[in-house]
Amino acid sequence: MDIIKEIVESPAVLKEIYGDLAKPGVQQAGKALSTVIGLGNTVLWPVAMLNEKAKISLEQNLNKYREKLEKVPDEDVCEVAPEVGVPIAEKLSYVTNEELSEMYTELLAKASQASKANTAHPSFVNAINNMSPDEAILLKSIKAMQGIPFIEVRLQYKGKNEWQTLDSMKAGLSCLPQLQYPNNIHAYMSNLEGLGFFQVRQDVFMVGKNIYEPLENHAKVTYSQLEQQVQDREVSFQRGKIEITPFARLFINACFAG
Repeated sequence: MDIIKEIVESPAVLKEIYGDLAKPGVQQAGKALSTVIGLGNTVLWPVAMLNEKAKISLEQNLNKYREKLEKVPDEDVCEVAPEVGVPIAEKLSYVTNEELSEMYTELLAKASQASKANTAHPSFVNAINNMSPDEAILLKSIKAMQGIPFIEVRLQYKGKNEWQTLDSMKAGLSCLPQLQYPNNIHAYMSNLEGLGFFQVRQDVFMVGKNIYEPLENHAKVTYSQLEQQVQDREVSFQRGKIEITPFARLFINACFAG
């Protein structure tokens, strides 16, 4: 009853969004957000509710967050550290992309649990803010991977150590068909490396069967006509590996469910 009283006395925007205080997850959400509401631009949430688009975004994101807390035992719910909660809360009234919204709300849910709050590093909020939806899909797809194989495709002069790079990074990723802009994969990898998630290694490669062969076979087909046009050169490959950093592992565990 004390938690319900806290929610009733909380800003009107929470009561308007959640309505029924007996709804699963509402009590947990009210307790966890008690240190966040009223800080940063959350004081403007009532104003945001007057804008239809902002209202829809805020309601959808807060309800998504509430649903994540439904099965969390009351004794495990804790107040969210403002360093994590405030910058996330500031995004909830305008983030509409499903991939980014999922990461923000999952990170907020982890920060709301005493048993998992240690995984919610404050810098993760800024990392999501500097990430595209395609990059979110990419990160989610590598959760179970030990590393990402890639090849550099070269058009090499026969008998010489000279070549022209045709593709600097053809990566072994199953998520490419899901990306909105798959041709931006080089930029995505560069950005994720800059965020501290990846380390691109051209001096080592992964060992195992059928790791690089599909990439090389696809490249041979792609550049077969070009190879026929230049008799003094041939398509060759340099194998490499993209290492997934411990920082990335922590981020993936904190920002993706499961």
